[in-house]
Amino acid sequence: MRRVLAGVTVGVLVLAAGCSGGDEDAGTDGNVAGEPAVTAEESARVLADWTRRYNEAVGSGDAKVWREAVTGPLAAPVEARVRAYGRLPGSARVEPRNPVFYVPRQKGWPRWFAVAALDGGRQVLAVFARAGAKDRWRAAHWLPFKGRPPELAYDSEGYAVPAPDRGVAAAHAAYLGGDDTAPLTPDAFSSGARARRDRFAPGPGPSYALQTKDGGSLVWYGLTQEQAGGGTPRAELRDHLTRTGRTGGVRATWQWLAIGYAPVSGRANVLGESVSLAAVR
Repeated sequence: MRRVLAGVTVGVLVLAAGCSGGDEDAGTDGNVAGEPAVTAEESARVLADWTRRYNEAVGSGDAKVWREAVTGPLAAPVEARVRAYGRLPGSARVEPRNPVFYVPRQKGWPRWFAVAALDGGRQVLAVFARAGAKDRWRAAHWLPFKGRPPELAYDSEGYAVPAPDRGVAAAHAAYLGGDDTAPLTPDAFSSGARARRDRFAPGPGPSYALQTKDGGSLVWYGLTQEQAGGGTPRAELRDHLTRTGRTGGVRATWQWLAIGYAPVSGRANVLGESVSLAAVR
């Protein structure tokens, strides 16, 4: 199941910041001291190397190969697909074109940077992260998008400013779980998903947030959805059960990738999301 709403237009969004979980080296103006996550020369090589590894994983049918290409909220859905389908079709391969790299200055680890690109005629926004100097860059987010986000703020050196995530992921999870007091203005898709009354929680992995020109936060995050039981299985789950030969009662986990905006005060807004089957027990 996949749903894409408002998002970001390639060439409009500029990214350069740290994870929203906070940074000990962040100053009072939100600046983060340190060196670029990747150099200008490295960034294109990193994307090319990751694209090669990702596309090799598509044809491998091996979950271990996938773990070298994806992390965070992207990891469980692709492993679920491999378990159900084995080698994935050629249409699952990616070919990011006209990439625009947005690299933050960061001190210490982990590090991350973002890429806006075109893939198969659609616009995508990706976040790549690595835990340490000897670790490989892996994709933590890969989200199709459209539209315009709020305008971002920049520091005196032209870097975008790190921002708190303002609890957007937690508010989204609370709303989906039935909390009418959650500080979130939902999109239509979230309103529909809420009717299932499943259990929702932020994660896995951190949120990534940038300060907007009005002082708010633009946030990328994941949500984990645990099926509460009962109801008609969704199409992706039915297909998984057919291919794996599973019968009887099952409990499914779904992984959300989402982008949200939180103003300085007031309710956050969901700008877009993608939802995929992550596990079946």
